[in-house]
Amino acid sequence: MKFFKSLLVAPAALGLMAPVAVNADTAFSPTSKLSSSVNFTIGSNTDSADGDELHSTYEMKFKSTSSFTGEDKLVGKFEIGNGKTLGGGIDPQSSKGGGTTPTLTDLYYQFPLSDGLTVSFGPKMDGDQGLAGTTSIYGEPVLLAVDSYYALAGEGGTGVTFGYEGENGWNASLNLTAADGDDPTKGIFGDDTEDYVTAQVGYDGDGFGGTFTYSDSSDTYTAYGIGGYFQPETMPFTVSAYFDSYDPETGKDDENWVVGVEGDAGPGTLGVGVGTQKGDGEKLTYEAWYEYKLADGVKITPMIWTSEDAGVGGEDLSGAAVNVKYKF
Repeated sequence: MKFFKSLLVAPAALGLMAPVAVNADTAFSPTSKLSSSVNFTIGSNTDSADGDELHSTYEMKFKSTSSFTGEDKLVGKFEIGNGKTLGGGIDPQSSKGGGTTPTLTDLYYQFPLSDGLTVSFGPKMDGDQGLAGTTSIYGEPVLLAVDSYYALAGEGGTGVTFGYEGENGWNASLNLTAADGDDPTKGIFGDDTEDYVTAQVGYDGDGFGGTFTYSDSSDTYTAYGIGGYFQPETMPFTVSAYFDSYDPETGKDDENWVVGVEGDAGPGTLGVGVGTQKGDGEKLTYEAWYEYKLADGVKITPMIWTSEDAGVGGEDLSGAAVNVKYKF
């Protein structure tokens, strides 16, 4: 398996340079753009280990995108933030940053290898970066985030993804990631490294679609998930559902599921979800949120939630928060 993965990574590394060389004599010239977003969140949980007081989180993201051929992109992302959770419960935007020091969270290059086939390759990328399928279209600004599930939560690091999208709606993807690959003192895809393989097949049709995803971590766990969405033109709402199963080499198995519904409600979007969270497959979480556009590039989202038996002393944990997001 290690040798097989090494054979796949080597051509991708060469391909990283090939598109630029092939298109060097075309009319395209390199173009770059910088986009940013800021999130302010304030809220509180009841029966939280961190207390019932109001808590505040923030994050700021910077994304640099450059293209050399008009069809490729070199992406670098930085984040600054004061943590992932709000008072021990909510994960409103899941900042990867730490304090006031910018943290490089993503660095990869993506280019078309042939019709329908795209390669993403880089020293620092997420385990689901470049996957061609669509598992869910639920907004997930509160607790029930699909990307926190095992089958889509492979560790980021040095990796490569091959993603294929057919004209008939079918798609297939393969991601190989070395979790410690961004550490120059450690190897990638070796006998003693922590590596992840994620394979996915999916379909995106007219108003509906979904994926089946399988993930394997070297000597740690295997997981699979199946998800789908329904987006009819005749109805003012969408429905997404996802099921995930986790089988570790040691420890307890886990199964999780989510159903999320969202749609237009007045001037904004209303979303409600029910399901379980990673590690708590037998405890239900309920959430509701409303996203409203204050101005171009400014959105406000009030939200409420409750999780069974997740508070201090086994009580239910409930909370509310308001998030303001700026994009520029």
